[in-house]
Amino acid sequence: QYLLDNFEQETTICRENGGECKRDADAIRRALGLRTTTDPLFQIEKVFAKGKYMDIDPDNLDAYFEAVEEWESAVSMSNSMAFISQFGEYNPGGGADQVLKFLNESKKQVLAAEKSLGTIIRCLNL
Repeated sequence: QYLLDNFEQETTICRENGGECKRDADAIRRALGLRTTTDPLFQIEKVFAKGKYMDIDPDNLDAYFEAVEEWESAVSMSNSMAFISQFGEYNPGGGADQVLKFLNESKKQVLAAEKSLGTIIRCLNL
């Protein structure tokens, strides 16, 4: 939620002493657990895979597995868009607007991932 509430600030890096500012997608990838082993959601899919062994209400099983699939899809798409944004300025016809376009697409997928994570948490009664 922090990333979404502070998206522009977290995806903008400025050089010291008032230098040039650039948009950067690393904050997105960190929030989704895709950068380092110290990221809070690092390899969370392994935890989700163990859901079949947890005591989940049978009425919530379909919703749980659907939410896990949606999570994986959203994270994959967000990661792709974040990665592509890093090269938006260098592509033909690119520029800061292309970087922003891909960052915004990545943000949409972060919103979808957040929704899926909420469903997973509810299904696990956490």
